[in-house]
Amino acid sequence: MTNLEYNVKNNIGLLKFNRPKKHNAFNTELLTELSNLLDYEKNNKDLRLLIISGAGEKSFSSGVDLSALINFKDIEDAHDFAILLESTSEKIFNFPKPTIAAINGFALGGGFGYASACDYRIMADTAKIGFPAIKLGAILPVTCTAYLNALIGVGKSRDLLLTGRIVDSSEAKLIGLVNKVVEKNLLIDETYKIANQILEGNDTAIFYTKKTINNLLQKDIEVQKMYAADNFAYLSQTKEWKKRMLDFNNKKKK
Repeated sequence: MTNLEYNVKNNIGLLKFNRPKKHNAFNTELLTELSNLLDYEKNNKDLRLLIISGAGEKSFSSGVDLSALINFKDIEDAHDFAILLESTSEKIFNFPKPTIAAINGFALGGGFGYASACDYRIMADTAKIGFPAIKLGAILPVTCTAYLNALIGVGKSRDLLLTGRIVDSSEAKLIGLVNKVVEKNLLIDETYKIANQILEGNDTAIFYTKKTINNLLQKDIEVQKMYAADNFAYLSQTKEWKKRMLDFNNKKKK
């Protein structure tokens, strides 16, 4: 794997998005590696809990890589990418072992969407969360929107999604985006403490508890996700989308 770091120790897996020079942004290669890893590890008897974080100091993940959004060949290419993005998010959400997102830096758009698919979120005090998709003329994946609504309610979701504003760790904890905030240098140690607390429980009971909690939300997602992929694919081919993506990308290079 070139886009992920992964190891298992004492029944706990630590997975890191590993594109630090690109702020751990999602491209097709990273998402494919992640999807395949989740498929394999769900049956790994040596794994009891999975921690997800980002490589480097700056970002958990900035969400979808802009170059991927700019370079879709056609509407089918965009649709396939949207399905991959959504299905991989669902694999995190439905992972049979408990999952913890250790948010070490910026978690933007689908980056936080993947964190919100986890069972527990712990955040460094220097990290930030935001949903800038609307400023790019894009939309957040339906799975990510559903997880966000479940965490903080529709009213607060509207605030964050429609303004695209950035939230610091204090507000993230206050409104329920994350469960806990710790000093940055303590993030991984504190994450392992929470992991070991969770693992004091029985694995079978943990599995069925997750399944019960997730069941209703999963049914809603199933109804909406194909329609959302169509919307994403349509938007990706509009002139406005391409202009905003290129303009934003050019600003980043200056």
